Amino acid sequence: MKDLRLWTRLAVAGAILALVAGGAFAQSLNTGSIFGTVTDADGAPLPGVQITVSGVGADKVQMTNAQGVFRFLGLDPADYTVKAELSGFGTAEYPGVTVNAGRNTAIELALTPAVEETITVTSESPLLDERKLVQGTTVNQTELEKIPTARDPWALLSQTPGVLVDRTNVGGSESGQQSIFRAQGVSSNENDFMIDGVTITDMRAIGASSTYYDFDQFTEMSFSTGGTDVTKNSAGVQVNLVTKRGNNEFRGSARFYNTKAIGYFGGVLDQADIDVAGDLGDGQIFRANCSPGTTGVYCGTKTVEVQDIGFEAGGAVVRDRLWLWGSFGENDIDSLAASGDRDDTVLENTSLKVNAQINQANSFVASWNNGDKIKAGRGAGPDRAPETLWDQRGPSAIYKAEDTHVFSSNFFLTGTYSYGDFGFALISRTVPGFENGLSPGAPRSFYNSDAVWTQNFLSGYASAPNDELKIDGSYFFNTGNASHELKVGGRYRNYESFSDFAWGPENVFDVFWGVSIAQRGVEGPTTMEYFSLWAQDTITVGKATINVGLRFDDQEGTNEAVSVPAQPFFPTTMPAVSIDQAYSDFSWDSILPRIGVTYAFGQDRDTLLRASFSQFADQLSVGLSAWTAVTGEVYGYFAGGVESGFYAAAGFDPLNPNRSPNTVDPGLDAPVTTELIAQIEHSILPELVVGATVTIRNITDILDSRENVRAAGGGLRPATRADYVLNRTVNGNLASNFGGIPYGALGYRIPCYDSFDPTPGCYAGGSYLSNGARERNYEGVSVNFTKRLSNRWMARGFYSTGESEWDVPAEWAALNSPTVFRGGGQRDGQIYLERSTGSGKGERFLQSTWTANLNGMYQVAPDRPWGFNISGSMQAREGHPIPFYDNVGGGIGNVDVFNGNTPLDRFRLDDVITFDLRLEKEFALSSAVNFTFGIDAFNITNEQTALSVQTRTDSGTAGYLQDNVAPRIYRLGVRLGWK
Repeated sequence: MKDLRLWTRLAVAGAILALVAGGAFAQSLNTGSIFGTVTDADGAPLPGVQITVSGVGADKVQMTNAQGVFRFLGLDPADYTVKAELSGFGTAEYPGVTVNAGRNTAIELALTPAVEETITVTSESPLLDERKLVQGTTVNQTELEKIPTARDPWALLSQTPGVLVDRTNVGGSESGQQSIFRAQGVSSNENDFMIDGVTITDMRAIGASSTYYDFDQFTEMSFSTGGTDVTKNSAGVQVNLVTKRGNNEFRGSARFYNTKAIGYFGGVLDQADIDVAGDLGDGQIFRANCSPGTTGVYCGTKTVEVQDIGFEAGGAVVRDRLWLWGSFGENDIDSLAASGDRDDTVLENTSLKVNAQINQANSFVASWNNGDKIKAGRGAGPDRAPETLWDQRGPSAIYKAEDTHVFSSNFFLTGTYSYGDFGFALISRTVPGFENGLSPGAPRSFYNSDAVWTQNFLSGYASAPNDELKIDGSYFFNTGNASHELKVGGRYRNYESFSDFAWGPENVFDVFWGVSIAQRGVEGPTTMEYFSLWAQDTITVGKATINVGLRFDDQEGTNEAVSVPAQPFFPTTMPAVSIDQAYSDFSWDSILPRIGVTYAFGQDRDTLLRASFSQFADQLSVGLSAWTAVTGEVYGYFAGGVESGFYAAAGFDPLNPNRSPNTVDPGLDAPVTTELIAQIEHSILPELVVGATVTIRNITDILDSRENVRAAGGGLRPATRADYVLNRTVNGNLASNFGGIPYGALGYRIPCYDSFDPTPGCYAGGSYLSNGARERNYEGVSVNFTKRLSNRWMARGFYSTGESEWDVPAEWAALNSPTVFRGGGQRDGQIYLERSTGSGKGERFLQSTWTANLNGMYQVAPDRPWGFNISGSMQAREGHPIPFYDNVGGGIGNVDVFNGNTPLDRFRLDDVITFDLRLEKEFALSSAVNFTFGIDAFNITNEQTALSVQTRTDSGTAGYLQDNVAPRIYRLGVRLGWK
């Protein structure tokens, strides 16, 4: 059946492409384009002009059409030279035309009659793009090499307006683990990762990347957050990484970077000392060198050493026909967590790419990217004892084949197939005497009253093979004075997920209030299918450009047949389960419009005014698809650690252990983000653009899970507010110095409600999933500028401000518990928070009403032998909120200590502002070989701002600092380049 659905969808996609009588390869996310016009001295268009584009790969040749227009699509990011030739006219040449991935570069050429010499255009190619479809930031190769960064893609996300990132990476201190990040008003689940146009988003940890990367394998990175491009599937941040390729001339580079705590030049460049005294909680002690696992003692987050080595090189196997490129990189990151535990990571990456020009009309690309992560001490932090830390291994491979055919100047087509083999293992170390946390006889994990996990932890592995087929095309035509680019395409992605994790050999963990919590066993395999079709017409009339697009998405998840053994310690309550037939409760179909208008003002078209309307559907995750899977996350709660003490269930029905108590509204739809954008951009110089953007977003059909209760006839029904009764009232006080902020002895009194009779067997243990009545609204403004490298300097920066709030109607409140849980969303007007646990970094809640970034480089006396480059970067954001909560037992959960009557951002951590600086000197060893030596200083003002604190008020470690910005540190690096 699945194969039939696939071929049916591909047939539909092919039929749509066939209806476009002559499709053309559309500009993709990993390539750009050059559009241009050729005129005579009087401004009249010249048809039949031969246009040659040279720079990367074989030269490309076209003739201008009747309107004097030419276009080159599918160009790899680089600088090109455009030459125009026509008999009876002089030749015009435009060097240094910059092409970026996902962008259009427009130029104009004028030919003079009977002039024999070549006229060279000396002006910069323009940064303004009248045909731009996306909002976001593009970081080119010059910036990747010259601006001081931690050298991983997540460290660059803060350079994009509206993007919030959960951690601050000081010189590589956080490069061993992915960051959690989100776009305006939406969650991190909507993020999307692509490498060379291939989707590699992890649909289990949805919104994350399935692998890690070698920084030097990329020629460009782009981060898009919205806009009208119909190929963008969700409202989150789309991270697109473009790898390098071989060219006609053999070129490459090798590098060695080293960042050390005990630094260089006799200690002059040592890492700064930890200084966090003002951020410690009441009773918390700081020690520069402390023993791991000591409660109440804070060591501080700091780097031990980061060593980054590697090379990349490529060239022509057959000139103008066949090119080969490859790279290898190893990033060894050793650090100390705030608990004093070592957290050591090795990232190994290998890449190969083959480009072939089969003939003038056909080109082919094949690539392989392999990333492996070897980590010792994942999860290190104040809430994990040393024996609970994970050792991780996670090789991931990506294969791609792509063919592009040029039928005519108006007729291109491309098809791409990719396969990804993703997986990882996380194994707890447990106490001495056992090989690992799954060894027979290994102790149970224990969660103590200080909110610290001890003795053991969850262990297991996951795998996710997946493949993707994608087709893109465009058709260029004219209707009267209007020119059209009709872009069509489609994709099919099949993603299979399987994981097997357990809480030790018994699959049970204990908590300090005398309860044992048992998991039944393995999660069953899930197959996800994503099918999309899109069409978009870009219409140009005079100074106006209009984009009209439509996107269709079909997302489905199937729970495959599986057998799961009984819970080994509580087999009666949680017996074996066998699912003999695959089933699916989810099929999301969405039709989404994208409309935009751009108008160019001025004789030189140097001011652009844009407005757009777009809609995006949420992504369907593996976890959501397994909502009704009885083999999913299934837990039983046992007082006193004995089976007779069973009192609550999660994920299974105690009266029918082989049935899930979770239910789904048959009419469930994908949540939708509606986006309005107004933008103005002005080109002060062709290479200097300033702009301002207003973004408004509304998120509707938000998923709600309401507790299922037992109906009178024994079945299940969603609870309403009338089902809840007052269970208890919790009283307490905030610490007087909670996280270094003098709150005073603020008291709280929390009414807590419960919906079930605690008699065993009565509680249903599940939830009803539906589209709720709540909405979220985001309003934001950003100002930005970009100066491309010219006249010895470049710079880019922005300031962004905005806030997302909940819209909670009375009808929603009438159906849900009166208990106010932490995190918001239950009171109208509350700010929207996203919780990030940070893999041992403590909890943090992503919500900053402002962010800013500034970076740039200046070339000092580049023509002198002693000349050098100086560059810098500044990142700033508002401190994250501190939402206090109390962990209330008896199945109630984590509740807001202020009962929703106090704004969630009443208390915030301090603002985070860091400055980085780089000095580098380039030496020309020959005309073809150069050597670069650089010194980077990270966090030069040595800010060690608190990033997270223990916000659980009923914990013995309430108010304790859990993470800080790593102190100032230095990096030395050398790079050898040849061409």
